[in-house]
Amino acid sequence: MKKEGKSSKQAEEQMKQQIANKAKKGGKKNAAKQNDDDDAPPAELLQRRKEYSVKFQFPETDKLNPPVLGLYGVTFGYGNDILFKNIDFGVDMDSRIAIVGPNGVGKSTLLKLLIGKIEPVSFYINGLIDIPNFQQSGELRKHRTLRIGWFDQHANEALNGEQTPVEFLCTKFNIDYQEARKQLGTTGLAAHAHTVKIRDLSGGQKSRVALCNLALGSPDIIILDEPTNNLDIESIDALAEAIENFNGGVLMVTHDERLVVQTKCELWIVEDQDIAPVDGDFETYKADVLKALGEALAVKK
Repeated sequence: MKKEGKSSKQAEEQMKQQIANKAKKGGKKNAAKQNDDDDAPPAELLQRRKEYSVKFQFPETDKLNPPVLGLYGVTFGYGNDILFKNIDFGVDMDSRIAIVGPNGVGKSTLLKLLIGKIEPVSFYINGLIDIPNFQQSGELRKHRTLRIGWFDQHANEALNGEQTPVEFLCTKFNIDYQEARKQLGTTGLAAHAHTVKIRDLSGGQKSRVALCNLALGSPDIIILDEPTNNLDIESIDALAEAIENFNGGVLMVTHDERLVVQTKCELWIVEDQDIAPVDGDFETYKADVLKALGEALAVKK
């Protein structure tokens, strides 16, 4: 503009005017766009994720001298179906064991034998002729002061469905209302569920109450039967951390690789009416299962 003979002041004024004109045109375009946006449906906003914290914790326990808990010479089955034949198996305060094996081989039955829910007592079923048709035998031995924390995959079986979670804990452990709510809150149980009858809770909510019940019992050994069935990822991680920090023994039946790996459990397999340690880690076990499955499919073909 100066080359055209305009002064600096004239050039400056012209530039300001051009800028103002552009701004005015842009304003009209933005206004038109705004009108179009007003006619469009409202944008769907992402909900901010609610803060969610789960903290399972098992209280420290005193070390018990072995033998702590074991089955000796146990044979057990239902009817003529023998699940275990003359097995010896036990856990102590340093145990970290995950039991694996196909469905139906007796993994949950083994846990129930260890907690005394079913007993390997000798008895006979006699037919028309006087010979034993089936025999269950063996012995369960446990430390006289042992406290076992038991978690069943059917969590509601150990709970009183007619009580609320708060009432259940207050009655069983003689703690006050606020302490019960505090304990339930740490497991991730929503506040509104604290005062709902247990029978009306979801499977995941019942599992949290059951885990809270287990922890308040101050166990020396924790025995878990499929504990992650109704838990979300955050809760599984919290349970794994609680097991890692626990100074007592742990025995579990689970299909959850995440829990087994995080807790560094030793694998034992139930098969052929016996139980034995797996030679290797979970990856080794998976590879063996896949190999056996492949061989079985090849035979079928």
